[in-house]
Amino acid sequence: MRYLKFSVFNFFILIIAANISAQQKEACYQHFKEAENVYRIVENKTVNIYLVEGKDSALVIDTGYGTGDLLKYIKTLTNLPLIVLNTHGHGDHCLGNGQFLKIYAHTKDFQMIENSLESKGISKLPELISVKEGYVFNLGGRKLEVIEVPGHTSGSICLLDSENKILFAGDNTNKIVWLFLKDCRPLEVYLKSLEKVEKHINDYDIIMPGHNEPLAKDFIYEQITCVKNILEGKCQAVPYNYSPMTAGSMLCKFKSSEVAYDPENLFLKK
Repeated sequence: MRYLKFSVFNFFILIIAANISAQQKEACYQHFKEAENVYRIVENKTVNIYLVEGKDSALVIDTGYGTGDLLKYIKTLTNLPLIVLNTHGHGDHCLGNGQFLKIYAHTKDFQMIENSLESKGISKLPELISVKEGYVFNLGGRKLEVIEVPGHTSGSICLLDSENKILFAGDNTNKIVWLFLKDCRPLEVYLKSLEKVEKHINDYDIIMPGHNEPLAKDFIYEQITCVKNILEGKCQAVPYNYSPMTAGSMLCKFKSSEVAYDPENLFLKK
């Protein structure tokens, strides 16, 4: 067996998943219809999984903690063949992968995904299929394009449904984004990813985040300003005392955007 090397964050996620699973074997999912043929499935009130239907197939975006029978739940919403994607490799977005045969993701997060599943005791890993910038999922009358957004992880991606004006953002855009984890890229790299997404601002009206409710597209401007304030030393940051795992990290706020970051990981090393 391969040597398992996983982050403190994924260890933390595994503990959460185990506790949730022990307390709530069934009824851990609920869903909201956010747009035509778009469902936001919420697992245990904490993480979003999206189901997007076309005419020929349906795309499952992230698989959550894997604490319930996600595949069974999805089949109550659609009868279409499924394509499954991970926006990034953190355990709260990929621990349900074991219920599927094939998973699309960015190559740079493959190892993180495999480590998360093996740490949960899943020995039969699904096939991982690489996607990169510009890859298009054609669901039949509905297309979603991959945008690479390194920052939260090296292989983080968003999906743009420009015809229907929706951006599926993973953890690149949440009301609070974590950039203090050991596998996060420097803050200046994350800023470039936000600016890339901002260039598509006319192609979406709503942002579907990895956690909590959908966001208006203008929220991206708040995120960009928040990160720029950190990099330019303009933010009056405070310690981010979320848990022992966050020791040493700081929190910056701008309007409704919050970024928790590692003050030692702001710029690329020269």
